[in-house]
Amino acid sequence: MTALRLLPMLVLYLGVCALGQPGPDPVRDEAFLLSYVHEYVLAGAYLDPDAVGDRALFLWHGHGLPLVLTPLVALELPLRALRFSGPVLLWAALLAFHALLRPRLGPRPALAATYALGVYAPFATVLVAVHKEPLAILAVVLALLGLARGLGDEGRWWHLAGAGGALAALTMVRLEYGWVLMALLGVALVWWGVQRAAPVPRRLAAVCSLALALCLPWLAHTHAITGRVGYWATSSGLSLYWMSPTTPGATGTWHRPEAVAGEPTLRAHRSLFASLPADPVARDLALREAAVANVRADPPAYARNLAANASRLFFLWPMEPARRAPVVAAAVLFNGALLLGVAWAGRRLWRRRGALPPETLPFVLFAALGIGVHLPPSAQPRMLLPLVPVLAWLIVVAAVASKPAPPTGQQAGPPPSPQLPPQRSRRAALV
Repeated sequence: MTALRLLPMLVLYLGVCALGQPGPDPVRDEAFLLSYVHEYVLAGAYLDPDAVGDRALFLWHGHGLPLVLTPLVALELPLRALRFSGPVLLWAALLAFHALLRPRLGPRPALAATYALGVYAPFATVLVAVHKEPLAILAVVLALLGLARGLGDEGRWWHLAGAGGALAALTMVRLEYGWVLMALLGVALVWWGVQRAAPVPRRLAAVCSLALALCLPWLAHTHAITGRVGYWATSSGLSLYWMSPTTPGATGTWHRPEAVAGEPTLRAHRSLFASLPADPVARDLALREAAVANVRADPPAYARNLAANASRLFFLWPMEPARRAPVVAAAVLFNGALLLGVAWAGRRLWRRRGALPPETLPFVLFAALGIGVHLPPSAQPRMLLPLVPVLAWLIVVAAVASKPAPPTGQQAGPPPSPQLPPQRSRRAALV
């Protein structure tokens, strides 16, 4: 029934994809992702070191989205058809978001809130081509759903296992969330150490531990290729370099390496990029060293770039080249409203912090760490999208928690009876 009620959103997403497709040729990361599927997955390079000459080339992206695309590519579907996977994945995320809200709000308010999330206009930017964000959004909402079920008094171990699996899937889609998992596990362990009897930090630590354990095959794979422990991807060095104070007036906008040779505005970087090693891992490490040196040379300029990066993440400014005015206006309108809603929700939730759902603080921590991990390197606006459902959930919970009390003097019914501590099942007590 829920799928039928949300079917108009699927039709809308499919329509956006059909009308907005850029053409039959690959754009942005599509060529790399398809190459990943053909040469790395279908050719067996993930298991066979000799299948592809340089496996380090494929450490830029995680294998989450390529594995989802592999059956479709194996069926020899054209690129235009592959692009419709994004609308379907985003619609599935809406179904999961409705399931997250329904126990707390009821069917109709949950449906209204889900539609409010579904018409968030910046989602359209990742529906016309193959992007990682729709799958990442789905993984985030599934993780929220598992945590919301598992952290409550009636939570079961399979809820927590589902949350851990979803967070691992998110990390394999967007590798920077590996750092978020590690930081969230550290916070959960400290929290558990302070409040030994509290179940929430213990369960949160278990979820993060499971998620990281499920990521160990990837880390073992990267270690086998690079010889480095805890190496997530070869993409961070370039983003860190562009965020560092490279030239006067630079604001940290990300550029493709091949643009350095052709763009006159990037002329100052040509000597450095010409001297970089060809090996992707060595190249990544060299760019990291250059970024650290630039930051140490001019910390105030890097601080200004951090502010510019936050603005770029939410409002698409400053960007090089500048985005079209309608796209920027939509980002300012929707993300401005989102930030105002989060600020309002934060105030409301703080006032009622003693009576909030047990998953509230873990969700806040995840959102804060998720935004924080994207500020030091150069961020793309679409990186915010997987965190939008978390922020929307906080606003919805604040709205529910802030319902006005009956007027003074009005009979509101008999006084509530004392509440006994909830009876916890043996299975729930295992975690």
